[in-house]
Amino acid sequence: MESFVISVSLETGCYRHIQISANATLYKLHQAILKAFEFEDDHEHAFFMDNHMWSSADAYFSSKAEAGDRLTKKYTLKKLKLAKGQKFKYVFDFGDEWEFQCKILRELEEDTKTPLVIRSVGEPPEQYPEWEEYEEDDEEEEEIPASLTQKEIEKLYAQIPLTREEINSIHLYMDAAANLYGLISLDEFYGLYNSQNKKVDVETFFMAVALIDLDEGNGFAIVNWSDNHEQAAEEALESCEIVSDYLFVEDPEKDIRELRRAQKGKPLKILPKAEFLQFADSTHFPETPQRSAMIRYLRRLTSSLPVSAEEYCDRIQRVIVIDTPLQEVLNLIKQDGVTAHKNWDLEEFAALYQNLNNHTHKHANRGNTPDELFAQSARGLQLRQRLAPEDQMSFFEEQPEKPKLTIVGAPSRNGPCPCGSGRKYQNCCGKDKK
Repeated sequence: MESFVISVSLETGCYRHIQISANATLYKLHQAILKAFEFEDDHEHAFFMDNHMWSSADAYFSSKAEAGDRLTKKYTLKKLKLAKGQKFKYVFDFGDEWEFQCKILRELEEDTKTPLVIRSVGEPPEQYPEWEEYEEDDEEEEEIPASLTQKEIEKLYAQIPLTREEINSIHLYMDAAANLYGLISLDEFYGLYNSQNKKVDVETFFMAVALIDLDEGNGFAIVNWSDNHEQAAEEALESCEIVSDYLFVEDPEKDIRELRRAQKGKPLKILPKAEFLQFADSTHFPETPQRSAMIRYLRRLTSSLPVSAEEYCDRIQRVIVIDTPLQEVLNLIKQDGVTAHKNWDLEEFAALYQNLNNHTHKHANRGNTPDELFAQSARGLQLRQRLAPEDQMSFFEEQPEKPKLTIVGAPSRNGPCPCGSGRKYQNCCGKDKK
């Protein structure tokens, strides 16, 4: 694990998602938090990793007050063995006692040289408000608060004509859509939800997703590309997209634009409801023969893996989902020391990786696997008509028992077909040639 994405909230409706290297110290995280909330670093701080304020069980301080106090400059995030879902407290300024709630949202394979704020919601409170300067003109319009309290949010939920169970169902669908598609228009998502659930009217649906978007623990964001913030609900659905959080790391506009371009013209993968909702868990990957084969291979390398073979396969598939080039994947594996294992075989791994790649749902493919897309193509449909049922399992895989053929010049009509089907050329690709 090279980096973490950590949700840090100061008040309800005011939070930041910070991506930071696993090799960074708690002190570095402290600096990143203050910078994200625009605070000056002029007081002491502490982290309470058991998530209890002023607990001495697992506490780290900026300076030693008592013998045995652990310093934030000496402990890296990796050393603390943090895990997804773990919560902890960060306290700044022991006088004013600013309390920040932290939660590990995601674990990433790539390192992060400089901490990044990949999502920012709500204006931070003033560190030193000037209380005496609050004389305002009575006729001046009252400003809408930048963040909402939990009580205010509950009031808004009460105004939506849906049960909490129905709102939670929409939230679950949004999680699954972000993980399976990476990017989907809110209008298309609305159609998907209504096709598998009791129909919700447009205005009610938009109110629900707008409130869900305030949740600091989301792995996605709702992005409205329109400059008109007084749109009707129907118009807003057309201009909004559900966008997975990883697209906000470097250049959001560029990365979102490139993913949208890659998805263009491809059919949306529609799964049955129960199967679709499994993707609400960002660690979910369907059990396939290709995944099982990769896990069996990784078990031979267990002594060099930083986690179990199953978890390491998860890591590999997470980078496949976002179309990470194979060479970058190999670099990550090399950094983990896996390639130094005596059982490591690059050729065998590459073959297993290619098969796994072809059977993994990808964002660029709108949730389809490469194999599924090829099967729907003109060439795939043509092969389906020609091949026997047992040969239609995968249009990408090389059959291991069939040797690779090297054909020089025009193939013989009675010779083996260059496509590798095992049939004579005149009965396969040369069938229509005279």
